[in-house]
Amino acid sequence: MSKERIGFIGLGMMGLPMARNLIEGGYQVTVFDLDEESMGKAHESGASTSVSASETASKSDIVITMVPDSQHVEAAITGPAGIIEGVKKGSVVIDMSTIDPEIGKKMAGLLEGKGVNFIDAPVTGGVGGAEAGTLSILVGGNAEIFERTLPVLNVLGGDVSHMGPVGSGHTTKIANQLIGVATLAGMAEAFVLAKKSGLDMQTFFDAVKNGAGRSWALETLGPKILAGDFEPGFMVKHMQKDLRLANQLADDTGTSLPTSTLIAQLYRSIQAESPESTSQGHQALVQAIEKLSNDQARL
Repeated sequence: MSKERIGFIGLGMMGLPMARNLIEGGYQVTVFDLDEESMGKAHESGASTSVSASETASKSDIVITMVPDSQHVEAAITGPAGIIEGVKKGSVVIDMSTIDPEIGKKMAGLLEGKGVNFIDAPVTGGVGGAEAGTLSILVGGNAEIFERTLPVLNVLGGDVSHMGPVGSGHTTKIANQLIGVATLAGMAEAFVLAKKSGLDMQTFFDAVKNGAGRSWALETLGPKILAGDFEPGFMVKHMQKDLRLANQLADDTGTSLPTSTLIAQLYRSIQAESPESTSQGHQALVQAIEKLSNDQARL
């Protein structure tokens, strides 16, 4: 049985390595992005390029979107020269962005009217996971369609979970982000406290990294903070967007998010520093604690 043809729309920090992994996995991949340079890089890796999302969809059995926010997903699917204009009946659209679950459900309904299936499959694991093909993928949608897309998703991720109907993947990702950012905030406070208290930072990190506070954030972002490395694997502005989505979902469900609301304000204080500040890695959260404490948690 021949592999399904893949369309990939959105070749940013996450999307480009994901498209490359599909190519390396033996899939025929057609790509589209508004950025010509990213398109060129994908072409060099073996992808075919197209002039629109519509053209991409017309050449594909499965179309993946990996774009920044809800409005970008809507534009890619239903905007001028969007996926819905070119997609064929029986195809599948997979949104791997992190967006409002209600937008995902809306897109699913519109595509269903064209005889096209939709699943939401946002990811976690950062750029490193995208490059290595070890992302955790959180899927919402029909179980049969999930099984159909599983061979593709397994190329992109090391842990693929079917969470329920359409919208469940997006909802899971939003909740997941709250765990990650709360862990990061606690780590930032601990680092600054240790530094202000006179501890040797390398010795402190080595002592706690395998203790009760062990986490992905500590292992991955801890050394970056200590080195003053705020290059993005996941940008501040994207975490701000995810916190906004969490607050929207909290309003819809009557959920209290006191910790996440405070963290959103700490990120807002970073945003106030300069227009470029939100393009830093989200580990820059520590900068807010450092400013309040008048010290930096560095080696």
